[in-house]
Amino acid sequence: MINRLTTNLKKVALLNSKKIYMMNYLVLFITSLLYGIYILTVGMSQHIGFQQILRTSPYTSIMFIVVLLNLMVGYALWIKGNEGIANNKKTRFLIIDLAICQLIVGNIFSFISFVATYWSFKNQPDSTVVSTRNSLTGTVAVATVLYVLCFFLLISMTIH
Repeated sequence: MINRLTTNLKKVALLNSKKIYMMNYLVLFITSLLYGIYILTVGMSQHIGFQQILRTSPYTSIMFIVVLLNLMVGYALWIKGNEGIANNKKTRFLIIDLAICQLIVGNIFSFISFVATYWSFKNQPDSTVVSTRNSLTGTVAVATVLYVLCFFLLISMTIH
């Protein structure tokens, strides 16, 4: 019974891996859009400008940087998905790296979508597709450094 259940789950993951991958960048775009709407609403309700919001709230400033990083990573995932994402160990490592980054900055929805993508890719056989562009690796490396910096800034704000 359990074996049949896991086999069916693997079939679903194989069929929906592209949809699960697409969910990653959609979640990044949607959460960024919602945070932008939140900042706009706060500004309009308090009758202050965007720059004033960023000056008065360091947390909002740091999270705005995270939102911009999410947009950058989401765009890279979207472009990479259009050219065909290779299912290999390197791609799975990048996805788990992004999942950890999303977890440390508190983006739970993105963390869940990245873990789902990792799981669906892990259950598929490795592909032999070789990408000519290495845009995702560079974007993830830069984003990881900046996510970790934002994490330490958030931690230092909580301590002091």
